[in-house]
Amino acid sequence: MTVVKIHDAKTNLSKLIARVEAGEEIVIARDDKPVARLSTVEPARTAYDFAEEGAAYDAGLAARITSDPAVCGGRPCIRGMRIRVADVLGLMASGMTKAAVLKDYPYLEGADVDAALAYAAGAASHRVIRHRNTRA
Repeated sequence: MTVVKIHDAKTNLSKLIARVEAGEEIVIARDDKPVARLSTVEPARTAYDFAEEGAAYDAGLAARITSDPAVCGGRPCIRGMRIRVADVLGLMASGMTKAAVLKDYPYLEGADVDAALAYAAGAASHRVIRHRNTRA
C-alpha cells in the first residue's frame, strides 16, 4: 500500500490511476491521516451470469440476456433490445408457443426465447428456507 499526500494526488492523478489499474493500492492522506483510497471499479455486467443463480450455465445463452440502466431501466432484456425477459416470459405464460412468439417478434431468435426461459429457471432456483411451525 502506498500513501500519497493530497497535493501529490492532485498533481499526479493520471499516474496514480495507472498504478491502481496495475493492481497497486493507493491511499490519499491529509496531514498524514488516511482520508481516501483509490481502487479499481468492477465493470458493469452486460450478460446475466446463470452460474451465479445455480442454473445450467451456457455462455451462448448468457450473452443474450443483458442489463443496461439506459435500456428498460436496467431490467434484463434480450440482446440489449427493448424487449424484456419478462415480456417473453409473459407471452409464454399466456399460452403462446415458441413458434408463435418468434412469428410475432421476427427480430427475436429461438435462442433468445431459450435464454429467457433459462434466466427464469436460474432466478427461481433460490435456496428454500423451511418455515417451522411454532404453534402447537
